Amino acid sequence: MKKSVMVLFVLVVLLMSIPAAGNKEVAVTVPAAPTAGLNASGFPIVAEPVTLKVFGVRDQNTAEWKNVKMLTEYQKLSNVIMDYQEVPTQGYDEKKSLLFASNDLPDVFVRAQLSKVEIAKYGMESGQLIPLNDLLKQYAPNFMALMAKYPTILASITSADGNIYALPELDLSNTGRMGFKQWINKEWLAKLGLKAPTTTDELITVLRAFRDKDPNGNGLKDEIPLGIREASSIYVLGGSFGLDHQMKETINIENGKVHIWLKDAKFKSYLQFLNQLYEEKLLWKDYYKRDLPSWRSNLSNALFGAFYMPYSDVFLKVENQFTGYAPIKGPYGDQLWSDANSGVLAVGAFAISNVCTNPEVAMRWVDYFYSEEGSLFFRYGIENETYTLDANGTPVFVDSILKDPKGFMTALGQINLVPGGGFPQVITNDTDGVVASALTKEVSAMMVPYLPEQVYLQPSFTQEESEEFVTIVQDLYKYRDEAVTKFILGEWKFDKWDEYCATLDKIGIAKLEKLYQQAFDRL
Repeated sequence: MKKSVMVLFVLVVLLMSIPAAGNKEVAVTVPAAPTAGLNASGFPIVAEPVTLKVFGVRDQNTAEWKNVKMLTEYQKLSNVIMDYQEVPTQGYDEKKSLLFASNDLPDVFVRAQLSKVEIAKYGMESGQLIPLNDLLKQYAPNFMALMAKYPTILASITSADGNIYALPELDLSNTGRMGFKQWINKEWLAKLGLKAPTTTDELITVLRAFRDKDPNGNGLKDEIPLGIREASSIYVLGGSFGLDHQMKETINIENGKVHIWLKDAKFKSYLQFLNQLYEEKLLWKDYYKRDLPSWRSNLSNALFGAFYMPYSDVFLKVENQFTGYAPIKGPYGDQLWSDANSGVLAVGAFAISNVCTNPEVAMRWVDYFYSEEGSLFFRYGIENETYTLDANGTPVFVDSILKDPKGFMTALGQINLVPGGGFPQVITNDTDGVVASALTKEVSAMMVPYLPEQVYLQPSFTQEESEEFVTIVQDLYKYRDEAVTKFILGEWKFDKWDEYCATLDKIGIAKLEKLYQQAFDRL
């Protein structure tokens, strides 16, 4: 009932006016005389062609945007001509900064990679990006419907002044609702007569068997029981200890209160668990060195018993040896998969500048990609030309794309801007198959019931808060990462825990928590 009331409340608020900070309404002016011949719905968007100047970053796998099939077809459909001025990834940030500094702005930014700091700077401060609140209400029914259904979207993209200055890339599929998925070698389990672990104790038992009983049968002790990839991935099992990862940080949110759990007894217990795995040679010994080539080599040779990866695209040749399993239950009874996503992948994928004379046309242009039909069109192209539907109604690319000698991603980059991500769009369970294999989708569905009910992105800070935030986190996160590694490797014994907590206090963990709380309270 609470969820239903929440969704109804959000619908009412969105249809009246998108709220500003402190529940004040934001007065946003939309041009009194919209473009002549603008259609309220359907295609074409305008009766007579309208040209918009576009700036964005082009992935190395995509063709020049003027030659991308989806974009050329959409131009015919919409009657909106895009003057694309895309820039390669290398040097893009510098050119973007120069563009704002010189005030030589395009009409719209597409695949813009605008950070929250940039959105605040060029939206709230300089006004070079216009507020989109009223434009959304009048010309973006698809995006409005998504915000009504998923209230977290609004919280993720609203700036500290209550305005929305940029639209995101959304992934609302099961695969997109989490980062890492759990994988385990089912052939090793079968050979050893074991089942997938359900508790932390069972996990240790299974990993020891992987270490000691030669499950790959080559007579060598080359099995790596648990293949955590890098130091930043060490928190992936924290949900089993009640440690959430809200705002993509070491944060729990309970009853509206933000709590950084780096000093908690549960986190200490989790580090002791990881230290045990490392000392017993159950955890990949080089996880903290960021040696990705070695990690990938181990994976491609199926030397890991269990590991964590978002998709199976990097181990397709051995994919059939692995399966998924539900998050394990920890010592306090927690069974949560905390590596969860809010659905917002890129907060600054699309924006409209203050020189655009047809902002309503730009908003109608982008809103199509937030519909189911637009998602299918953007990601797969044209039915019976670039894709077909299989017996289950699932879109499948034609062989000329799947088996293109130049490679799948290069072939895909001739059709759309999927390679590299970051385009303003919505990805659904029907359209995530571009990169998610059938097994990845199956593993994701298995883990969805254990995700947090609500997931928050990092909130927007005011300029003053941002300055203080950066000052604290530079030192705090550096110390945190060093300390966590030392505890896990056994270089620090746990009698040093109080000293570690005191150092976090000295750096300013309480103040950081207060900054997060202030920003969160504005959502």
